[in-house]
Amino acid sequence: MSRYAGIIHHSPDEGLLHLPLQEVDVKVWMVDISARVVLSQVFENVSDSPTSRAKYVFPLPASAAACAFELEHADGRVIVGVAKEKSEAAQAFQSAMDAGRTAGLVEWVTDDIFTISIGSIPARQKVTARLTFVMDLLDEGRRDQVRLQLPMTIAERYGETPAAMLDASTTNENTFIKIAVDIITSEKIQEIRSPTHPTIARKHYKSRTGKKSERRMYVTWSSTTFLDKDFVLTVHALGLDKPRCFAEVDPQGRNTIAMQLSFVPKFKIPPLDSQEYIFVIDRSGSMSGAPMETAKRTLEMLLHLLPGSQTTFNIFSFGSTVDGLWRKSVSFNEAGMRSAISSVQGMEANYGGTEIAEALKFAIASRNCARPTAMFVLTDGDIHASASLDPFTVVSRAVKGCKANAQLRVFTLGIGEQVSSDLCERLAREGGGKCLFAVQAEDITGKCAMLLNAGRTREIESVTVDWHGSGSPPAVNFSPLNHHHPLPPSVVQLEPPPSMQQGPPTITSIFPGMRLNVFAITTFSSVPREVRLLAKIKESGEVLDALVPVTEVKPFKDEWSLIPLLHTLAARQLVKDLVELRAPLPKPIAPASDEDIRKAAIVRLGLDYQLVSKYTSFFAEESGKETTRRLRRSMSWAKSRRQHSHTGAPADPVDEDTSRTDVSTVQTVLDSLSQAVYSVFNFFFSDPPPAPRRRQTQLPGAYYSAAQSRSGSPSIRSEYSYRHDNSSTDTFSTLSSLEGSYASSRWSYSRPSSPAPPPEDPIQRVPSPVLNVTPQVHHAAPPRIAAPVPKEAYAIISLQNFDGSFTPSPQLGALVGIDTLAKATELQVDANVWATAVVVAYLKHHLGAQQDLLDALMNKALEYIDGRPASLFVGRDFWDLVRLAGESVGS
Repeated sequence: MSRYAGIIHHSPDEGLLHLPLQEVDVKVWMVDISARVVLSQVFENVSDSPTSRAKYVFPLPASAAACAFELEHADGRVIVGVAKEKSEAAQAFQSAMDAGRTAGLVEWVTDDIFTISIGSIPARQKVTARLTFVMDLLDEGRRDQVRLQLPMTIAERYGETPAAMLDASTTNENTFIKIAVDIITSEKIQEIRSPTHPTIARKHYKSRTGKKSERRMYVTWSSTTFLDKDFVLTVHALGLDKPRCFAEVDPQGRNTIAMQLSFVPKFKIPPLDSQEYIFVIDRSGSMSGAPMETAKRTLEMLLHLLPGSQTTFNIFSFGSTVDGLWRKSVSFNEAGMRSAISSVQGMEANYGGTEIAEALKFAIASRNCARPTAMFVLTDGDIHASASLDPFTVVSRAVKGCKANAQLRVFTLGIGEQVSSDLCERLAREGGGKCLFAVQAEDITGKCAMLLNAGRTREIESVTVDWHGSGSPPAVNFSPLNHHHPLPPSVVQLEPPPSMQQGPPTITSIFPGMRLNVFAITTFSSVPREVRLLAKIKESGEVLDALVPVTEVKPFKDEWSLIPLLHTLAARQLVKDLVELRAPLPKPIAPASDEDIRKAAIVRLGLDYQLVSKYTSFFAEESGKETTRRLRRSMSWAKSRRQHSHTGAPADPVDEDTSRTDVSTVQTVLDSLSQAVYSVFNFFFSDPPPAPRRRQTQLPGAYYSAAQSRSGSPSIRSEYSYRHDNSSTDTFSTLSSLEGSYASSRWSYSRPSSPAPPPEDPIQRVPSPVLNVTPQVHHAAPPRIAAPVPKEAYAIISLQNFDGSFTPSPQLGALVGIDTLAKATELQVDANVWATAVVVAYLKHHLGAQQDLLDALMNKALEYIDGRPASLFVGRDFWDLVRLAGESVGS
């Protein structure tokens, strides 16, 4: 089956011709936990005649929001896209084509597939299609890591191919790919790597003192052939798990403030006493090879991690058909676990196509509706939803139809390099669970533990975000209707949106160690000092309470594409909630059906924030010489940047002369973020480090959090002080400028006269802030980067009994030492208890960098120990036994 990605057009005899994609250029700005991406594709018509209408289909991450589009011709003419209601955009594009005018159209196909119709390309001419999108970065379930994943191709799909993709094919293999990623983090970067393309080039920025920056890096990758798999880049950095809330005042005059709350909970939620576990594994043809082996290893690991008491389980395999290991779930015991593992080890990817909806329906029908159920779906998501049976509807209806004390939760693990992020993420959202991805087999172990631990926890009864914090709500701006784009006559007319729009509107799940992002668009007249989050645990009624300081940010300043980052991300989330029927509907001016109101609400968001969606598209048309000249002037600086970037990263990227720079910098804000986050209540997060020994020195032109008063008097401030490393904060093109809520700095400084400035560049370079006094601050040792799980650890885990214990055996002795196991007789301790203590000591020594996996294995072992009579310990404490065992296995 051909891959649905590429560009083609019809020849005069109605045959299909492939138009070469000559070049792909990707520029990424990763700032903390978000990113902005500019994707440029250069096409060339190598024939002596103009093409007919051409279309290019390409993938985007499901978490992305496409928010700008333009076409640039070889002669420098640039046409900029504008979001329109989908049918209007299609009609305008067709009219432009019929009239022989240059035009472009970007349409939504699914949440991770878009199409660009670029019209007719003149003979022997090139055209560049440039798409901009913003996105939240994935964290892969790791507290100190974010992941950028750029889908370069669409893998083989099974099912009904969307109509918009029927006339697209594969790009040729001579495409030249260039990817450049500029990375800035709030604290020290530990590691940057690409599990898919390990030959990336890394370069540190340099501070003005010549030292390597610890928080700024530049990564490049290029190839003379088109990518055959996603490009994945992971960034490990300190502080990525700290709570943060950003706020952005809309620069386009809508009198709104967008906010993003992001945190990784570290509290403990009690586990469920009893639960059913159902595993649904994809064995379709697309899973053959490495994905199938990864899925098998995953499933075997999950089985070993199941609770040893009051647990039932079952395994379902699916492809074109579906079947279960048993008709109904069975009790989890030694015989059942060994039988299931034997079955898993014999699995092959031989079930044909991917009919996931039928599989989910079949598996859900088998569950015991009188007890809670956690379902784990392992798939590459390589399908398109059938019109007759939608997997999301199957899961959503099942979850909503559960009894209060017997809820169903669905977790997904996306497997492989070309996994459909849209399907995996949405299944988990509909199921009230969580989605993680595993590109390679070595990524799987810790994620197994995280998913299983999440599935064991009690449900959260309610989660509330008070966006105004613990105080009174700030005053509200009453935005008139003309602050929004007028809706076209073809859709239902709506009243202005409410003063608070939150996405997701209701938070139904929080899982320890897994990042939660919540957005809001408000009409507050000022930025709140803090936000407050309250969570109530089901059954126990325990309430978790946290306050998070607010950091104000400013949008991108470049003229290439004026994008308010947080408003765009928030609007994307609101659109997603409307599409998935989770958001409340706005009020129509006249009576209308729910579906028509929902469509109008999505169209309004798409027009206001220039988003491609199910009901909005980008239409771009050439609009006269004066507009072209103005656009060319505003783009001239960008073209020079692009020409310079062809040579890769600068030889020694350093800060530019301060005479051309601003003092409000991205890095200054991220420094302050490092300090502010520690004021969060310790109930939610770990204890803060000790206070610094010396008073922190205020930076000239420094950032101020929204929690500080404008009079300059101190308010509630963190006791944590961040050590400044004089790292470079040199900004690239459209890197966001973040600053505090002060209208201007309270500090001033003098500088020598400057030479005449260069031609206008929308972005001014920014110097590193300089400290007059550098306080000495002691830091805890940085966490270790997770190393691959040793093969010996896998072997030990395979010997674990269903209840978490270990039995002395020659196989276990070969791994931990025969003499060590034999000490049970000398200590007069039960053999299984001692063997379990030895294994715990061994795992603590060898899995220290795999904390989630270690916690899951130890928790199960401790559950076994807690159920043993005291007589088996001969008056000894179990941890005393672990200490004694550690003297042998750790040597």
